[in-house]
This record gives sequence, C-alpha cells and structure tokens, in this order.
Amino acid sequence: MKTCLLCLAFFVAFLSQAQTSTNLPGRIYNKHVVDAKRLEKPPFFTFGKDSLQRYYFSHFAGFDSLLTHAIEAGDTARYIRVYFSFTVDENGSAYDPHFERIASTPYGKGEGARTIAHFESDRPYYEQVVKDMIHHMPFWKPGLINVRNANMLVACESRVTDFIQFWVGINPPVN
Repeated sequence: MKTCLLCLAFFVAFLSQAQTSTNLPGRIYNKHVVDAKRLEKPPFFTFGKDSLQRYYFSHFAGFDSLLTHAIEAGDTARYIRVYFSFTVDENGSAYDPHFERIASTPYGKGEGARTIAHFESDRPYYEQVVKDMIHHMPFWKPGLINVRNANMLVACESRVTDFIQFWVGINPPVN
C-alpha cells in the first residue's frame, strides 16, 4: 500500500514538473501574458465590436465628471478618449484592469491622440471606474497563439488595450 502511494505521488510530481518545464500546448504560454496585437488570433468580444462599444458606454460611470472637467479646462470641439487595458485569460474572463490615460484628438479615426495632463489629478477615480466597468464584463473569445513545436493554436492570456471615445462640442467634424 505504501509503495503504491509512493509511486502515485512520484508520478504526480513528475507529471506536474514535465508540464511546467516542457513546451506542452497551452502550458508555457499560460505563465506569460502576451500583447493581443502580437497574437495570430487576438481575443475578441463575443457579441461583436458594436456591442462592445455599447457595453463601454453603458458601464463607464465617469462620463459626468470627465465631461465637466473637460469643459472647465476648455477641451471642447474635440474627441476625448479614455484609454485602458485589461487581461483576457485562456477561458475568456476579463481581469486586471488598468486606467492608462485620457487623451484628445480633433479627428475620430486619428491615431495621434495627445495626453491631457490635467486629468492626472483624478487618476485614482478613473482607475476605480475602469475596474468597475471591466469587473462586470461578459466573457470574450480568448486569444490564440501558435505553439511552434506542436504546430497548433492554443488559448493564452493576452493583454487588451482599448479606449472609449466621445465628442465634446456641438457638431463633430465629418471624417
């Protein structure tokens, strides 16, 4: 009986060591969070991009303070963006949210958004708002990475960076 238990314990220890030290599919990549832009198939929101934007707008509780602060500082007639990031695990759950920055751009589809410095004083508030928004987020389809030795795609943890954008002004420009 003792020999059987000893063999079983040895086998379990050997198997767990083999999974962490070799390149078995899904094992080595689960220990590292990969940037979603670098994946063969990045994670995506199950219900579509439009539904994701509607989710952001309906669950971001900081619009009132953001809009008031932007108008008081004279940041009008431009798009305001709230950048944040979070991790999607190999099961599709979103966790570990981080507020990145608040920026502005005159064009809706522009890439060169400039960070607005006067929002840094409210950083803890926006960090909490982003955490609350991501905490209630539905599941995603996880990102897939190519395991070279096995030549197959495996679900992995990935870091997603996204933003909410809205216009502060009367009439937005036509892009």
